[in-house]
Amino acid sequence: MSRRTSVLLLVSWLAAPGLALAQDEQLTPEQIAAIRRDEQKAQAKVTEAYGHRKPSELSTEERRQMIQDQQKAGLGVMEKHGVSDKAYSRQIARMGRDEREAVNQAEQRLESEERAAREAAEQKKAEQAQKLPEEVPIQQGISDENPVELESTSDAASVVEEGLPPGEAGLEEGAAEGSPEGATPGELPEGSVDIPVE
Repeated sequence: MSRRTSVLLLVSWLAAPGLALAQDEQLTPEQIAAIRRDEQKAQAKVTEAYGHRKPSELSTEERRQMIQDQQKAGLGVMEKHGVSDKAYSRQIARMGRDEREAVNQAEQRLESEERAAREAAEQKKAEQAQKLPEEVPIQQGISDENPVELESTSDAASVVEEGLPPGEAGLEEGAAEGSPEGATPGELPEGSVDIPVE
């Protein structure tokens, strides 16, 4: 193989993938509109982070940092969509009037879809709020009129027990028997050890 054919082969081998990539990177109006919307949202977040202040109101360091954050946000959007910044800029610069109108229509369509999704989410939240019970009744204490039911079914009637449960009745009697005469169950005789009981 001569040197000329090998150079020609090498050049065609290097140039062919570049041409193929250039043809694959043609973006549709919908893709361009989505990139623009995401880019605007990212820029708005950066502006909001700096308090919606004008660049003239920022110090030099803050202004420099804001510009860097805006650039990072823009590159993040391009990376998210899988497009190089260079290819996107070229295509935007070469768009004709018809293509620009198609992109504007796609942006309006995306905006209306987003608005409809937002309204549907708000409507869903409103419906869920209506389904929830208005207020949960809070009981202040236990009495015969307001008994506490630990385990009950909707069909069962309320059962109210008076006094202590059967297993705890012996504890009260035993404490009363062991106490000196005339002392109430809460008092201890002198010289006895105070043991806390839970």
